[in-house]
Amino acid sequence: MSVTAELRKLFEFELYNYLKENIIYSPNIKCLKTEISIKKTKINQASGRIGFRFLNNAQGYCLSTSVDSPELIVFFNKINPPYRSNNPEGVVYAMNTSMEIGFKSFAPNLGGTVDLPRNEEERKKTCEWIFTKVRDIYLPRAINLIELKPETIKDIILFPNYYAYPFLTILYLSKKHNRFLTDKEMELIFSKRKRILGNKLFDKKLLEIYL
Repeated sequence: MSVTAELRKLFEFELYNYLKENIIYSPNIKCLKTEISIKKTKINQASGRIGFRFLNNAQGYCLSTSVDSPELIVFFNKINPPYRSNNPEGVVYAMNTSMEIGFKSFAPNLGGTVDLPRNEEERKKTCEWIFTKVRDIYLPRAINLIELKPETIKDIILFPNYYAYPFLTILYLSKKHNRFLTDKEMELIFSKRKRILGNKLFDKKLLEIYL
């Protein structure tokens, strides 16, 4: 076994145990070897995952996360928008940390990776670092969408490219929670820089119908 392979084995085992001991949310959240799985429940068929993948060229780990939501898919199919999803079919949210532009939430490295720790002290610090990022950023964002919380609207405005249909998801959540969009939110939604709209005329008409 190579030195890198041995270091990976040690770290991944320690990370698994650290996350298993420290992530306490609900019974449907399970820590597996290299991912956190958010399972379906009797009252919610949505699910998600947060995974960690080692990249040889970067000698470090990137984080990826995705969410499936049958409730949103039904809505998307009903609307049948004249533009493509940002994600593969059936996936309502997907990102990896190499997609983080500007300020990188997961890691400061160019590829969005956390370096493979080389000794026991580094392993402990890296486990703490990853746990904090998962607890404070990536898990809440996934749960917000899985549970279709209105907080997801803010998440979408910040990171529209992660969502299959950012505008349609905002529309659905606004309607579901009887929540009016603020003037600032509307300004950001219609901003070309944000790329939230799929088709301006089509989406504007939907806004008039649903809200």
